[in-house]
Amino acid sequence: MSLFDLSLVTFEIDHEDCWSKLTADYPIVVRTLFAKSAKGKDHILGMDEIKVYKNQDFKNFLRAFKKDKRIYEVIDVTELDRRRGIYRILFKERYENMIMSIIENYTIFYLKDLIKNGYERLLIIMPLEDVSSLRSDLEVLGKVKYFNTTQIDVNTFMPTFFDLSEQERRAIIEAIKMGYYEYPRKISLDDLGKMMGLSKPTLEEYIRKAEKKIMSKFFSEVLQYNLLSKTDE
Repeated sequence: MSLFDLSLVTFEIDHEDCWSKLTADYPIVVRTLFAKSAKGKDHILGMDEIKVYKNQDFKNFLRAFKKDKRIYEVIDVTELDRRRGIYRILFKERYENMIMSIIENYTIFYLKDLIKNGYERLLIIMPLEDVSSLRSDLEVLGKVKYFNTTQIDVNTFMPTFFDLSEQERRAIIEAIKMGYYEYPRKISLDDLGKMMGLSKPTLEEYIRKAEKKIMSKFFSEVLQYNLLSKTDE
């Protein structure tokens, strides 16, 4: 299989028989961090990240989530950042008639999702030859609101993990550890350079190159979020 015969697929599905419909009742946004079906395929172990604008909204959603018949167990709830309203939940959910039960039948190279307003929105990279079959399977599961495909070179879409040099990686790690990115800064570039045995211009070059690469990766994340956030196609 050629990596150049891949398609970027974005779609939204109205899936009535899923807990995602709860998000129509609460002003929250959910994304999947991890989802894996059990060996017997009697349940899915999932970890989701949830963003709310009022902490009470999370409490109300969690109460309804725990009571939903499609949720077997809420294993753990973590408050990551109360001020910004970010939480994570680890749970077991029903396997049958869930999107994961369809997705795992295909070769998926990349997957991101967003759940809000009662809809599930997914962005995946998969073999071009399987796209039509996936759409047919999804239409059996629920109402597909939109389904867009674009042929893609996965090598340009997914940035490499190894792009930072050892010097750049060390510079960024030490800068973060020593509070260079705090406000106000806890250490100057001069002092950080002396501590690391580097001149200020050399350290500044390493940091700027690393920042450019890191921001390029973050830009890719922002673009993907925008694709998932579209309300009309």
